[in-house]
Amino acid sequence: MLIITVLSIVLIHIIPKYFTITKRYNRNSYYLHYKKKYDRCQFDPEGPVPAILMALGRSGSSVTWDTLSRLAGDGEPTISHEVTGGNKEKSIAFFDQIEDHINERWASLRLCNIQRYHRDKSKGNKNRYSLVGFQWKPYLATFDHHYAVDGLRRVADDGLKVIYLTRNPLDRYISNQRHKGFIHSDEIPAHCDVNDIDCVERHKKHSKGITINVKDEERKHKFIASLENSLRADVMIEDRLNDLNVTYVHVTYEKLFDGDAEATDEADEWKRILTFLGLSKEGLTIGDARATFQLASTSTNKHSLSIANFEEVASLLKDTKYEKLLH
Repeated sequence: MLIITVLSIVLIHIIPKYFTITKRYNRNSYYLHYKKKYDRCQFDPEGPVPAILMALGRSGSSVTWDTLSRLAGDGEPTISHEVTGGNKEKSIAFFDQIEDHINERWASLRLCNIQRYHRDKSKGNKNRYSLVGFQWKPYLATFDHHYAVDGLRRVADDGLKVIYLTRNPLDRYISNQRHKGFIHSDEIPAHCDVNDIDCVERHKKHSKGITINVKDEERKHKFIASLENSLRADVMIEDRLNDLNVTYVHVTYEKLFDGDAEATDEADEWKRILTFLGLSKEGLTIGDARATFQLASTSTNKHSLSIANFEEVASLLKDTKYEKLLH
């Protein structure tokens, strides 16, 4: 009777949790079978290089990863999904829902299983995958979450690599303004294929005349605060990476996608990342990198063209630390 009672109590405790997990992740979920597969993943030193691409929104993370994957020599480019959430709300939900048995290992285990997935996939399709990983958007609302901090600490302990990508805060601000309200529109999608001239033209047409509202003190303060928050976030994120001894490389959108560079110039910023990953390419040029671009640039390099009230904005930023953001 005692044994039956104990078993009944255990089943009462386990069964509801089982069905909750099954409903949420389906029967093939790694959460359901983690002890057999997901949780026991071991990195393959001969497998694709695993890495995390860390970047805030509108920093060019998608095209950066796609280009890196192609430059690495993959038979087929890989995709780095926004695992931690594509917006603040999704990011909060992600970290709050990490299971206790995964805890601080979530990032390392995710990378390991992504590597294993592509390693096993290559056996079937005979493609060679050199670089695999996921995107992490380091929102301030979640970057102090204990699983975010502990996850990075574990990444450092496991010797895993992070690519930290930043972009001029003013350009990120303009990009956000341009994409508000039409990110998911069929007429003006978030990205354009490099050969989709019509899509590029629609983007450029929409981007003309972006006005930054600085008509009164309240709006001026809001605009400046946005730039300041972005600058602080950049510093805070890099400080965190340094404090936790994470192995990372810091690169910038401006150097990666320098529209003024000649095709014959050395692609130094791309080479820095590839060397960091152990996938170095000698003699890589800007032309080589551009030849792999699958997503077209839909922005201009000159703020005088992308900001309708450029003179007004330039006057506001003059003689402040934000003036250097203008180009």
